[in-house]
Amino acid sequence: MRDDPSVDSAVIDAIKHYLNQTGQLLDVVLRRPDAKELLAVRLAPDTFDTGFHFAVAIQFAARALCLPLGRPVPEIVEPYNEDSLRSLYKEVTQGIESVTSLDWNEKLLHIAGEAQLDQVTADYVVRFAYPNMLFHFTQAYAGLRHAGLHIGKADFDGFHRY
Repeated sequence: MRDDPSVDSAVIDAIKHYLNQTGQLLDVVLRRPDAKELLAVRLAPDTFDTGFHFAVAIQFAARALCLPLGRPVPEIVEPYNEDSLRSLYKEVTQGIESVTSLDWNEKLLHIAGEAQLDQVTADYVVRFAYPNMLFHFTQAYAGLRHAGLHIGKADFDGFHRY
């Protein structure tokens, strides 16, 4: 966290922090011999698998910070694999590294599922992009726990220690 305690820096730093946490947990999975199986876990038959949740969480960090700046948002390569997930994480991390501020009043048109939304950046980032990033990261985490991977809250938030 920067010395600047502004809401601007807090929101941007939070997105970068949880992107980092997503990457760290993805690394844990990708180092395992059963990585492919873990990435294929679904919490329910009609939901995305864990690997796709990782991809969407990572992409939402870019959607949150790149879209308001008019920068391209990296696409998720399908079918994804271990290498494409690593590549997406690296591309998004590098793409948002230099972001330090946004024009919070800028109007954005974007798509949420099948809905077309018109929001100002502040509303878009805080009520749409960041929560969606956390949702998909949580789903990936839950899929891994469901598969029996021994991870905990510290792996999710990076703050807890037990």
